[in-house]
Amino acid sequence: MNLDRLNRWMTLAANIGVLAGIIFFAFELRQNTMTSRLQAASEFQGSFSEIEFFIAQSPEFAELLVKGRTGAEVNGADQLRLTVFYGNVLRTWQNTYFLYRSKALDKNIWQGSQTRLTQILKEDRGLLMHWRNNKSQFSSDFNKMIGSIILESDVS
Repeated sequence: MNLDRLNRWMTLAANIGVLAGIIFFAFELRQNTMTSRLQAASEFQGSFSEIEFFIAQSPEFAELLVKGRTGAEVNGADQLRLTVFYGNVLRTWQNTYFLYRSKALDKNIWQGSQTRLTQILKEDRGLLMHWRNNKSQFSSDFNKMIGSIILESDVS
């Protein structure tokens, strides 16, 4: 009888241990998810901060970007600089959209960012033309999203 009673107590203790482990695992998983989302938001902000800081630090490039935004003619080397820049900007937006779609980026952050992207597409003819000329380089989901922005906001 004593051995049977001891066995029951040990089984109860083991079950409590397993339950505690599951609870701890769930807590850690939730913390890890939150950490991943915070990291994604931070990386998102950092990527765009680098782009904005680059523009702010280089008056020469800022002048070139103004030409690109208006669709003015630029020479070969400057066109290459704009092409590389616009490609980088669009890949950054595509990555941000991917983070949002995979639920790594908070919906509220994405909604504000999508509003900003819409504004940029309206203001920057060079970026819009780059996307139109190079959309095959981007994912179909990203292209659909850009296409819907263009249709809904009457970007031309």
